[in-house]
Amino acid sequence: MARILIADDEPGIRRYLRKMITGMGHIVIDASDGREALRIFREEPVDLSIVDVNMPVMGGLTFLHEAKKRDPDAVIIMMTGYPSAETIVKTIEQDGYTYMAKPINPAHLKDLVNHGLAARDQRLRNR
Repeated sequence: MARILIADDEPGIRRYLRKMITGMGHIVIDASDGREALRIFREEPVDLSIVDVNMPVMGGLTFLHEAKKRDPDAVIIMMTGYPSAETIVKTIEQDGYTYMAKPINPAHLKDLVNHGLAARDQRLRNR
């Protein structure tokens, strides 16, 4: 059972992700913007984060940058309704794990979460 942080300003997306991820047996903590997500990330143990690129207050790429300063091994999946080459490049440059496009495909989400958690475990073993 992992602790997964979801950050998205759309309540419906958060509810959908919560349902999918709790159905996988994990614990979900959610935030409605990047600043709230970063506070949670700093204060609570998080095994994997799924963060929307475009949010008010603080966007996902800023969250990614700040979270990686705190925990270089953090596994962060960026999520966007507007996928672009620029988003992919910025995610890779800042050592984001990967990204997924909205609308979210349940099988793809499950694969990304499972692979992300396995990558986190591998990173921690290699310390």
